Amino acid sequence: MNLYFILEGDKTEVLLYPKWINYVLPNYSEINFENQATQDCYYIFSGGGIPSIYNHTVNAIKNINANPIYDKLIVCLDGEEIGVDARIDEIKNHIFDSGVKLNENCEIHFVVQNICIETWFLGNKKIVKKVPVGLKLREFIEHYNIIEEDPELMKKMALYRNKAHFHYSYFREILKEHNLIYRKSKPTIVMEKSYFQQLEKRVNETEHLPTFKQLIDLLYSLT
Repeated sequence: MNLYFILEGDKTEVLLYPKWINYVLPNYSEINFENQATQDCYYIFSGGGIPSIYNHTVNAIKNINANPIYDKLIVCLDGEEIGVDARIDEIKNHIFDSGVKLNENCEIHFVVQNICIETWFLGNKKIVKKVPVGLKLREFIEHYNIIEEDPELMKKMALYRNKAHFHYSYFREILKEHNLIYRKSKPTIVMEKSYFQQLEKRVNETEHLPTFKQLIDLLYSLT
């Protein structure tokens, strides 16, 4: 089985996904170039945001058709303000309009991070202090308690330009309580296996983070 990943982000996701894949599929090897695939390999390519990821997905389909060694094309992108279903419709329509069809030996999957990758990170209950010190974090929790409620359903506070910006800010405030700084280019803490396990625990014990569960269910189906 060979996997071809296209990720919307060019910072956090390209660092994070190889770690997560390895935790579930330790026998798989990452390759640097798509034509290096042999058996149980995965290739990761950054789509460079929306809408450029749509064109890169079309090009990936062409590449896979020309080199039919891949079994899964997995496209991971943010739902942001338009939502999961609308985002999937957008990219499917773009592929349809291109006239390109993926060969029947490869299956395409769309994993939409609802709202953004930081939304998933908010699913780790263990990292949230029971008695936060920061005023801003206390205000965030009063607005929406991500320990008890599904982070994917959290609406933004009025001062923030969109949901993704708010979810990102919320996560940074949680880490500040531990004297940690989160940067998209250095997402060290969320790359740790213990962090991934806490997110798994959340989806196994609740119905929260359904889009994260979609990803890990897909990965575990390949073991």
